[in-house]
Amino acid sequence: MAAMFYWAATALIIYLALPENYVYAFQMSSGRHRNTGKMNTFIRDSVLKAASSNDSSDSDLSEFREWCTQKGIITPLDLDVRTGDDAYRFMKYSNDKSFASRPDKINGPILRVSLKACIVAESPEDLAVELAKERDLGEESDFAPYIKVLPSLSSPSLQSMPRFWSQEKLEKVSEFDGGLIYQRVQSVKEQCKELNLDEWALAIVNSRANFLLDEGYAMTPILDMINHNSASKTSARIMEDELFLSVENEFAKGEEVFISYGSFSNLETMCEYGFVDSKSNQCNQECVDIRMIRQQPVRVTINDQNDGELDPGSLALLRSYLASPEEVGDLLANDESLSINTVYAKPISEAVEEEVYSFIASFVDEAIYDATTGITWAHENGEDLIENFLVCRVAVLEKGLQFMKRKFPELLY
Repeated sequence: MAAMFYWAATALIIYLALPENYVYAFQMSSGRHRNTGKMNTFIRDSVLKAASSNDSSDSDLSEFREWCTQKGIITPLDLDVRTGDDAYRFMKYSNDKSFASRPDKINGPILRVSLKACIVAESPEDLAVELAKERDLGEESDFAPYIKVLPSLSSPSLQSMPRFWSQEKLEKVSEFDGGLIYQRVQSVKEQCKELNLDEWALAIVNSRANFLLDEGYAMTPILDMINHNSASKTSARIMEDELFLSVENEFAKGEEVFISYGSFSNLETMCEYGFVDSKSNQCNQECVDIRMIRQQPVRVTINDQNDGELDPGSLALLRSYLASPEEVGDLLANDESLSINTVYAKPISEAVEEEVYSFIASFVDEAIYDATTGITWAHENGEDLIENFLVCRVAVLEKGLQFMKRKFPELLY
């Protein structure tokens, strides 16, 4: 999981941002706030139910339920499982008939967890170390029931993460995505080796931990079992050393409940969580590396949400490569408000700008061809996750190409 939330004293205000370590992040205000007693009254008892899965036995899940009750974890959600080829566990709004007073739909508070029920450390790396220690303690660990229901290293949910793909598969996919996934995986592997981190523990932390301002990074039971939808408005706060998680979207009884992990592209969710939010990701963006002779590659980002707009930083850098010294000198001489540090923030000239866009368009067009080829390969080899990722990539790249053509209808590339 991964998202960043800020809580203000007067209201719940959500700002979503990507932390550099890609760990699920709830960022809270530094102060403590008293519980006003205004939490929805139907959150009275933990009603977590056991659900069988390929990862945990019924007895493990029953033990986890009892452990949650002992730790005072409160939620109106049930743990359930979908069966079939795409089996997975999920949290739904309880339709238990013994809670007749509950409304037909839920929004607002959905989880209350004491920080004492969480494994906490100062950094993601330290948290991975602590998690591995607790796992190695076995039944002696106070968190044993929780650790038993976490995905194992061999589970489909972890094995779907690119960091656990074979080298052959990673290299093959690099032919279709410009090496973006491969580069991220190599970075994780280098980190694991350099710090001597347990690969299971680091994968669990990267995909399930949350960040609490003034508290550090935490593995938070139940919260880490709620699935992601970027359209689900989510907020959190700490009151008297307890975490309260809320949603603004309404969910009916028996319906799966989603939270937003944050503003993440499909590349980020693919690499950190092993899934692609192909239908509802409002935050997707795609990158293409622009390579030039005697220059470092320039990574151009195409924003899906802004109708294929290109990021201004890469445009400025490419202008500095392609504009002549004479053109830049003339601009600086005629406009005292400009400096060598700001002159490239805007087009140098119509001709230079068209050259920049033409240059980018040629690489984007090539990336579309590569990804389209990859879609065929993935479909033929039953790689649904990769196929979905590449289908979304092509859609964003094509949107970027159309954005450039609107700027310059006669654009050549």
